[in-house]
Parts: sequence; structure tokens; C-alpha cells
Amino acid sequence: MKNNNYMKRMLLSYLPILFVTVSIIIFIFSSIINELNVRNAIHANRLTADYIANIVDNTLKRIALDVRDITESGGGLETYLDSPSDQAQDFEISNLLSGLMIRYSMIDSIYLYRALDGRVLDQSTIRPLEQFPDRHFLSEALQKPYSGVWTSPRQQENELLGSKAASQVISLGVKVPKDSGSLGYLVVNVKLSSFQRFIGQMMDRTMADFNLYDTEGRPFFEEKGSSIASKRLSADIVSDYTGWTYRMSMKGGKLFDFLFHGGLVWIMLALGAIVLAIGLTFYVIRKSYKPIQSIMHRIERFSSQTTKNASKGKLNEFAFIDQAIERLITRNMMFQEQQQGHLVIRRQQFLQMLLRGEFEDDLEAWKQERQHFGWMESRHFMVALLELDNYVQFGMKYNPNDQSLFKFIVSSVASEIADQNELGIVAEWVSKNQMVILLHDTDKESMEHRMLQLSEQIRVWVEEHLAFTVTIGIGTAADDETSISQSFEEAAVAISRKMSLGMNQIIDAAETNGKRDAEAEWFSYLETIRNIVRQLRMMEPGWSNEMKKLIHEMASHYFQRDDVDRLLHNFMFHLEYELESSMPEAVRLWQEEFKPKLINAVEQSDTLSQLEGRLLDILNRLFLEMEGLSQSRRHNALMHEIRDYVAEYYMNLDLSLTLLSDRFQISPKYISQLFKESMGQNFSDFLIGLRLDYAKKLLLESDATVQEISDKLGYSNVTSFIRVFKKVVRLSPGQYRGIHSKLADGGGTKDAQNQGQ
Repeated sequence: MKNNNYMKRMLLSYLPILFVTVSIIIFIFSSIINELNVRNAIHANRLTADYIANIVDNTLKRIALDVRDITESGGGLETYLDSPSDQAQDFEISNLLSGLMIRYSMIDSIYLYRALDGRVLDQSTIRPLEQFPDRHFLSEALQKPYSGVWTSPRQQENELLGSKAASQVISLGVKVPKDSGSLGYLVVNVKLSSFQRFIGQMMDRTMADFNLYDTEGRPFFEEKGSSIASKRLSADIVSDYTGWTYRMSMKGGKLFDFLFHGGLVWIMLALGAIVLAIGLTFYVIRKSYKPIQSIMHRIERFSSQTTKNASKGKLNEFAFIDQAIERLITRNMMFQEQQQGHLVIRRQQFLQMLLRGEFEDDLEAWKQERQHFGWMESRHFMVALLELDNYVQFGMKYNPNDQSLFKFIVSSVASEIADQNELGIVAEWVSKNQMVILLHDTDKESMEHRMLQLSEQIRVWVEEHLAFTVTIGIGTAADDETSISQSFEEAAVAISRKMSLGMNQIIDAAETNGKRDAEAEWFSYLETIRNIVRQLRMMEPGWSNEMKKLIHEMASHYFQRDDVDRLLHNFMFHLEYELESSMPEAVRLWQEEFKPKLINAVEQSDTLSQLEGRLLDILNRLFLEMEGLSQSRRHNALMHEIRDYVAEYYMNLDLSLTLLSDRFQISPKYISQLFKESMGQNFSDFLIGLRLDYAKKLLLESDATVQEISDKLGYSNVTSFIRVFKKVVRLSPGQYRGIHSKLADGGGTKDAQNQGQ
């Protein structure tokens, strides 16, 4: 300091300016501190209003979620709404609604409207809508195109001591089902006074006032005089969930308003002090400019672009120095960000290269990448593929930002669990619903056990902490990098068997792989499909059991997703073909309604157990529609009688149109026409089909020779029988018996204990 003459000169030059400025600041300090106190109070009110808004929104959301749970498809509520009135069911549903009121003390009343008979059920009784006190609100709510939104305060008509009374409530209405409301409407009412008491418990009314406003600015609670202060001193929070405005205001607002907004005088005084300080500073700066100018000259030597801008008069001296430093800092930060981005991209490219097995073309580059990631040459690898369950519902439930957050959580959890178990992994999302987990280790013998342990810990954590589940497929161990792609393919095949084995579990490729006679099984499935389609076309009730049997067989053989899709699309093709030939009036209904629903059911089902319920529901409705169309045709009862007669006496070798004509007193030509209209095939083809079904049964369940079966069916020679059998079944009798013998000996007997959840 003794030799620092420049610092002494600057210090002595600025001391008078400092003295004047500090004197003015002390003078106005007492006024400014009051303004700061007001600002702090407003900020505190904002935090309190935000806290109240969060608590209220969470409470209303929980009520709405519980209401949605009891109204969702598959619950007992839809069954009740779609059934005739029953006192036991009325009592059970009334208890269900009362349970919701007990769970949430804010709820004043709950009632349920049933569209089937126009009656309303509440906690005390069930009555027609016309006798229900709150019928006006319910009638208006039924006409609205949407539901599930909390209303503004309204007058609810109640029954009190034999007379009608009104109370202020907010209401939540939910359609059942939620898309159409065709079954009924559930209304939850929260009394406004209870709602106000609930909010009052979360604030100190001696310090502040509170009110709540709907989306149109109407207050929820009565405003007493001028207790609600100026809006300028109020903290407003708008709820993202309800759209309501939560306003918290300070008491004694007039005084605070003056202190907060009467600060113009203090601002003018401060500006005056600043102007005075600037004037004095200007003189000192002129004397101190030479050292700064010297610094600028030194910067000019190293920054040609900055010098160019300064020469044009675009920068003053301080901006010139500031820009030079800022440019240096920015370039350094950009370099660091580029390096980090390159590492992320290289990591993703590195993993994709491993999974595709494309690194062998450039082994030198591969060795550099391997060293960069710290892998030794003696490493062994194993791939697991994690897939989000029910991804369609996951995508509908969460927005893209939430989906990205959940995926980040899952990958972070996988890395953290691996670190805790001292395992080396690479975890990356390779598609919208699949994440690859690549385990690398030096000990091949214990890799499978470690991967199973790691996968199970990840699955359990997701199930316990998140609102969805995951299924993980595991490939076999790879001795080196060249086999990683094979392990990945095996993991993909294992995860595709989720369709048969079920969700929320670990699927090991080593346990699910097995040899199967694919040709024999596929033929068996196609034959089952033709049988189901035939029974549907003929409106025989046994088709549902055959469909369940088909799905059970697919599950027991660990069918992959692609196999299930291919088989069911084959079923839809055969069904459409049969409808076009036998029931043209049902084709349009099939193409516009039932076929799209079947396709959606196949695409949106993650397991065969889910698919089974959806398929049977859709096909049952199709069966009823076909039955209705069939009953509207001419002489439907007569045709059923003829068909039953033929089905009973089809082994009579004298059975013909002439015999049927004598039996039912109708012309042979007209019987043939009825067969064509009702069955979609002529009489002879129908009769041949029945006899060939009998022949199939003999081939599978007896040791009778083809010659003996041909004689029983009345064929003059065995060659004619074989020709007809092959034309219809696409196989000779011997081939048919041989294929099914293979299936009986070794195919399709796997244990299905892990079948769908």
C-alpha cells in the first residue's frame, strides 16, 4: 500500500462522493425498509396461497381419482348401472358411496343417477329423478359434453326436516362410462362451508384475509367490507387443475398500500443522489482514464474482431474490455459443452454399433472406443431388454415431458442399483418403450445370476415406486463383442413372449427357448380358426370355448407377439370371407364396427389374458348381431329344423334333397335355396362337411383304416374319398393323421404356469 500511489489517489478522489451518497442513503433508509417489509409480506402471502392451492388441488384430485377408480370399466358400478333394480345391489352401492364420504370428510353428499330406469341413488334412498331435490343440476349436467370437472359454487337443493332447503356446494360430475355417460352419472358435492373451514385451518386469519375466485372472477366466500385489501397488495395463485384463483391479502392494506406505492418520493431522492454521485465521479474518471486506456491497447493486440468493432465506434471502453473477457469465457464454455455432447453421442453410437454387430469392419476404431469406456479385452457381456408394460395406456395417461421424466428415472435407478451391486452396465433407451441394459463382467459363470438379480431389483423398484410396471427379457451370455448382437436378439425374442407369459416379470431366453414342430402346430391353429369361424357363421354357441382353447394353446407354446398378430389377422380374414359369402347384410357392420375393434384389441393388448377378454366381448356382440340378422330372414325356424335334422342323420346314405322334401313337405329346389341363403353353401357341401368332420374324428380317435372310414361314409371307392378329403382339408387322410400324431406325442405340452397375468 505504501508504494501504491494510484490506489491512494483513487481512494482520496472517491471519498467525498462516498460521503455524500451514504448521507442520502441513510436519510431514506427508514422509508425503504418499510417498503421491503411490505414486499416480504406479499411474498409470504404468495407462498401461503401457493401452499393452500397445492393442498386443495391434491385433495380434489384424490377425490376425483377415487371416483374415477370406482367408475372405470370393469368395476361393480357399471354392472349395477346396467342391471335391473335390486335392493341388495342398491345397499351395496350405497355403502360404496358412503365409504367415499367417510374417507373424505369434506364431502357433503354423493348420488348416482342410473340411465336405465331414470332413478337416483344417494346415501338414504333411491328415487325417480323427478322426485330428487337436486334434479335441475343433474339434468343440466347430463347434457354437457364433458365431465370430471369441479364446478363453481352453486345452490344445492336438499331435504331438511321434511322441507326443502338449499346449501352452497361445489360439485364433481363423472359420466359412466366416461366417454358417453350412457349408463349413468355420479355426482360428488362438497359443502362450501366445510371447504372454507378446511382452508381456514391452513392460515392465520389475524394476519391476512383469503378468498377464492372461479374462472369468471366470482368469489367463493362472502367479502366483508374492505377486508380484502387492494389487489396490488394481494398474492394471486391460479390453479392449473381447477382454474380457480387463490387470493391472499394483508390486513391493514391501506397503510401498506401507501408505503408500497408511495415510494415515488424516495425514488426521486435516490435518483438525485445518483446524479450527484455521477457528476462527481465523471471528474475523477477523466483523471483516471489513462491506466484504462493502456489496458485497452494491450487487449487490441490479441483480438482483431473486437478491435474492428471498437474502431467503428460500436463499443465504449468498458464494453470493449467486458466483451473481450466475455468472448474468452464463452469460447471456453462452448468447448466444454461440445466435448460433453460428443461423449453422449459417442456413447449412443457405440451401443447401437454393439447391438447391430457392425464394429468388425473397423477394429482399430473399436479398440479405441473400448479403451475410452474402460473395458478390458477379457470382458464377457449379457444383454437385457426392459419394456414398459401397457405402453398405450402409459402414453395416454402421461404427457411427453412426464414420459421422458419417468424414462430418466428408470434408467437412473438401473444405474444406481448396478453401482450398489458393483456391476458394470450401459443403460440406454433404444425405442419409445424399450431400454437396453448391457452388463459387462470378467466372470462369465455368474453373469446370468447377476443379471437376473439386477433385473428383479429394477422390476420390484418400479412396481413399488411408480404407477406402472416393466417386463425384462434376458439374452444369453456373450463371450466377446461379436456375440453381443446375438444376445440382444435373444433378449428381444424373450420380451416378445410377454404376450404369452404375462407382464411385470423377468423372461429368460434360456428358459423359454425350445424346439417345436412349427408346421404341425400352425396347421392345427389354422384348423381351429376355420372351426371357430364355421361355428360363428352357423351360430353355434360352442365357438367361445374353441376360442379360449386356441388362446390357451398359444400361451402354452410361448407364442411371440408377431405370431399372435399373424394368427388373429388370419382369423379376421377367414371370418370376413365367410360373412361375405353367407351373410352379406352383416359385412358392412363387420367392416365399420367389429373389425376395427378387433384390430385395436390386438394392438393394445400386452398379454393373451388381456386379449382373451377383449376378443370374447367383441365376438359375443358380433354373434348377437348375426343371430338377430339370421332370425329376420325368411323361414328361419324351418331352416333351423332342417339343419338340426341333417346334423342328426348325416350318416344316412339315403339322405338327399328329395328325402328332405318328403320329410318337410317343401320342394327340393326351395330347400336348396334356403341352404344357400342361411348357410352360405349348398346342401351337398354342408353334408360333405359334416361327414368329413366325422372322418377326422375317426382318424384321430380310432385305428380304423382309410378304407374302412371310406366305406362308413358310403364312398364307392377309397380314391374318391381321398380326393374329396384332400380338396376340403388340403391334406390327405394319412397326412392329417400323421401331423396330429406328432402333436400328440411331443408338441404343445409345455407347462403354461407362467401364462399371462
